[in-house]
Amino acid sequence: MAMRRPPATTAIELNLAPMVDVMMCLLIFFMLATRMVEQETSRIDLPAARRADDIGGKPRENRFVVNIRRSAAQEGAAEYVIREELLAIEDVLARLEIERIVNADVTCVIRADRSVAYRHVEAVLAGCARLQVQTVWFSASTDEEGGD
Repeated sequence: MAMRRPPATTAIELNLAPMVDVMMCLLIFFMLATRMVEQETSRIDLPAARRADDIGGKPRENRFVVNIRRSAAQEGAAEYVIREELLAIEDVLARLEIERIVNADVTCVIRADRSVAYRHVEAVLAGCARLQVQTVWFSASTDEEGGD
């Protein structure tokens, strides 16, 4: 009886390229998602509220966020910011109108600096009324210090 040879051992190689590809895709996704959230919520000294409902868990896909902050260039003026883009009130309302056409259930979120005059917030509210935006939320801070 002839002796059999043991089977030849095969080298096992671990291919890490697909895992690296997936990790890079995830990294890029989270970097972009973080940037989009930062654009929506620019640094604003929000007014204080004794009681406020948390809208963090509510759906984000139907939200149109308008940031209103005090103008550094002109006393008493305000800057309207959408996704870190500085716009005039007419452009803000034009974008809101487009958003309203695309999505009838759009929610306008107004984030106004506590030092901004009410007339600047009122301009956005009047635009919401004219465009028949049914839901308007105001961002506020629950602590006395303000912040976002």
